Amino acid sequence: MKLEEGFRRSCEAIAVDWRYMFGFRAYDPLPAERLLDALDGEALPPDQLPNLSPEVVEYLLIADDWSAGVVRLKPLRIVYHPTHSAARHQSDLMHELAHVLLKHPMIGFSPSTGLPLRESRHEAEATYLGGCLQIPRLGLVWAIQQGLTRADIAEHFGASQDMVRFRSNMTGVAI
Repeated sequence: MKLEEGFRRSCEAIAVDWRYMFGFRAYDPLPAERLLDALDGEALPPDQLPNLSPEVVEYLLIADDWSAGVVRLKPLRIVYHPTHSAARHQSDLMHELAHVLLKHPMIGFSPSTGLPLRESRHEAEATYLGGCLQIPRLGLVWAIQQGLTRADIAEHFGASQDMVRFRSNMTGVAI
């Protein structure tokens, strides 16, 4: 789904503004947990969420078809897949936090799997803002100026190399 240029620019600004609020520079990493704390949120694995049936918890702990989801806004609670890598965990949380920052409405969950029912436009927007939060365009420009490799950039931002490639493709900043 193609997102408007104005929306994309505003996402880049949001990512940098949050860094500035914490006293970071545009090219500093922003741990998802720091943003989560600022929003008075908590991220939990499925087995620590109250009110989930044992069957749903078991499914979520072994299933590979999900990564994270907002389960409550006040107070903010995000469920995450506990077996994902640290880089994937950062990406998953940033995506879910993007839904919150963009004020996307809460969605329902499938009663059979416990997985969220998604809206494609909101998913595309959250994917874009989540990527910006993890690696802003200004951060990529800085990394290139520093002569960092894709692996170096991924390590610096706590991201995967796939995320670095995605952000490079989205921003036009060649690595």
